[in-house]
Amino acid sequence: YQRRVHGTLSECLFFFRVAVSFFSPSFHSISMTAQIIADVERWLFESDEFANKMEQFAQKNCDIFSTEEGAENKLEYTVIYNQFKKLFETELEAFVTSKGVSVAEFARVAQQECSQPNSSALKWIVATTDFEVFLQMMTEEKRKKQ
Repeated sequence: YQRRVHGTLSECLFFFRVAVSFFSPSFHSISMTAQIIADVERWLFESDEFANKMEQFAQKNCDIFSTEEGAENKLEYTVIYNQFKKLFETELEAFVTSKGVSVAEFARVAQQECSQPNSSALKWIVATTDFEVFLQMMTEEKRKKQ
């Protein structure tokens, strides 16, 4: 297993499969930028539908994860992690476009936000897609089932 922390902007945007070079010039409004960031943050933390999908995924896939401290990571973990990232990406893209913002526009906003000194607005997305956070989520879900 190879640990990969999604801490840089380019890794974050690569994960979301967006091309930062393509964006709409009509999305330059600071208030609109702040609005989509606030909307995504609210969706991530308050959407029961999103939370249920993530919980169902964890329940369905947690059985192969070890709850033992110091257990070696299996290759299967990476396969499930990639499925989780794809699900997260699909849900995020659907939400953003439902707000009338293209994925490319959101990528530009995310790039702009992540490049701000001391910006924490999008760190929760990066944290959500971090492999270590994913492992913790899956092992906690398995412990609940035991």
